[in-house]
Amino acid sequence: MPPADELPTLWQYSFSNYNEKARWALDFKDIRHERRSLLPGGPRAMAFSRGGGTLPVVDLDGKRIVDSARIIDALEARQPEPALYPSDPDERRRALEIAAFFTDDVGHDMRRVGFWEGREQRAFMAAFLATDHGAAARVQQRVMLPVAWQYVVRRYGFDQESFERSKAALLGALDRIEFERHGRDHLVGDRFTVADLTAASLLYPLAWPPEFQYELPEPPRSEFRESVKGHPAVDWIAEIWRRHRGDSAAA
Repeated sequence: MPPADELPTLWQYSFSNYNEKARWALDFKDIRHERRSLLPGGPRAMAFSRGGGTLPVVDLDGKRIVDSARIIDALEARQPEPALYPSDPDERRRALEIAAFFTDDVGHDMRRVGFWEGREQRAFMAAFLATDHGAAARVQQRVMLPVAWQYVVRRYGFDQESFERSKAALLGALDRIEFERHGRDHLVGDRFTVADLTAASLLYPLAWPPEFQYELPEPPRSEFRESVKGHPAVDWIAEIWRRHRGDSAAA
């Protein structure tokens, strides 16, 4: 564990929606930090995955914090301004409840749909998993993809039936965005909160925003993404990225 006086360190998969959620929070609060981008299947990544562990992980003030929701909670306690949690108790409760809904359920559905649709697109998936790495990493990921796919299937329960359930869940999540914001710019109140950040980061593959801080490969055609292209919540996701993503605070 690093000393408490060192810069916070974010251990991340650069492509991941959950990792983007933590990364966005660090940047929104302008907390200077270091990033360590890992490759799926690499030794360090596998070490973080032992015992059901996962990324993102942040080393912050001498403590190691796992899980994107816990990371944001720690960042909010460490540096309350600019705030991601509303000051009004009722709005805070709503914002945290909406964020939990997207974190506990919807983000996993987005991952399942994206990976299931991309499973036959080996060149794309290799490039996607190697985001923020070089050509050699793309080759490595392409070679490892069959083994990695079996691991993903076992760990996350990917199959056609769960894929269909996740598509329905994502449609429900988009409808909930529209219900919660009710024509307003934000999901809770009149300003950007953890609810907006969570929904927009976890569903970013539906908008493939140009503001993403790493160069993503051009996505292949996605039947699901095409089916929701006209949904107003997808336009909202893109607009949240455009208005609020901001610059990197990485050292």
